[in-house]
Amino acid sequence: MARIRHIALLVPASGGYSRGICRGVASYALEQDNWLIFPYERAEFMKLPHWLKKGHIDGIIGFISTADLGRQITSLGVPLVDVQGEGNCPDYPWIDTDPGVVAALADEFFTKAGFNHFAFCGYPGVFFSDRRSEAFTALVRERGLTPHVYEPPPKVSSAIRQQFREMRGLEYEPNLAAWLARLPKPVAILACNDTRGQQLITACRDLGIAMPGDVSVMGVDNDEILCRLCRPTLTSIAPDTEGIGLLAGRLLTSILDGEPVEARLYKQPPLRVVERESTDVTTAENPLVLAASRVIRDRACRGVSVEQVCELAGCSRSTLDGLFRKNLGRSIAGEMVRVRLGTAMRLLENTSATLDEVAEACGFQSATYFCRFFKRESGSTPTQYRAAHAPR
Repeated sequence: MARIRHIALLVPASGGYSRGICRGVASYALEQDNWLIFPYERAEFMKLPHWLKKGHIDGIIGFISTADLGRQITSLGVPLVDVQGEGNCPDYPWIDTDPGVVAALADEFFTKAGFNHFAFCGYPGVFFSDRRSEAFTALVRERGLTPHVYEPPPKVSSAIRQQFREMRGLEYEPNLAAWLARLPKPVAILACNDTRGQQLITACRDLGIAMPGDVSVMGVDNDEILCRLCRPTLTSIAPDTEGIGLLAGRLLTSILDGEPVEARLYKQPPLRVVERESTDVTTAENPLVLAASRVIRDRACRGVSVEQVCELAGCSRSTLDGLFRKNLGRSIAGEMVRVRLGTAMRLLENTSATLDEVAEACGFQSATYFCRFFKRESGSTPTQYRAAHAPR
């Protein structure tokens, strides 16, 4: 039997992102015959725990939050993989959610929704925020548009630090509210993470800005509890945190086995956009498309027909279909399918409603017909979808 390897897991279990990484590491450890995990789950630590200095540890997977902590860990002479992603131990690999894919998912989502104004709001100077800001604004500029980026004044910017901002919860700086008020409307905003998304929603509510009509917000990390506590609930990009944990396990094993492993940033693609109320809007320049989209949003799950949508918009089907394809890239019927499917996905993810109840809420006369529709449009059955996307 192979010698037992003692692995320190220095990852806080206080947030959805870090808990997902812990699940991934645990899954990898279960596949091994010789991994014994020693978890250390404090929300934040700036110095090494005493037991780590004294005990026999073969490898470390952890959140290396500062350069000083990186130096302390490096001095132990123990192989490690940094899953926070900043790169504070440059002699070893570090992993982050791929900012390019985050940006692409957000840009595609907002573009399909018909937005012409785009913004990014983050914490300037915080590594993951800066990476996501750079990637998102670059994509917007590639399409000939000018992105609006939140830039706090120097005094505020110099004080920004990830842990401090995370702990502030619902609070936001006055400059953020002023920036929101100046933005052209309607505008689509990508927040650097769910905490920033929550702060944007709070600021909009305090200012009386209509959401999601005037401001549509998307976060990153898909922290289930935080996203559901927002009003409106926050759409977010789900990272593959378990994939990060599994990748960390594989990289650490390779190092321990003496295999060559590059000391660089490894990018793990996120999974998908999880739609909630903060982006539940379709906007377009054409007033007929905007009016018809609102009818579809409000009545698609109540059995409204394409003909009725055209009648309420005061336009022929051929003309309105052409406008929809030009402005949104899909037909009237395609928009109705999108709205009904999105409603079904949200109900399956966020409620314990039965299939009969979900079918009725989405405007279907029977669960059988609903299940056929869902499988055709999503590629999986409602039961499979719910199992795959249930909160953990």
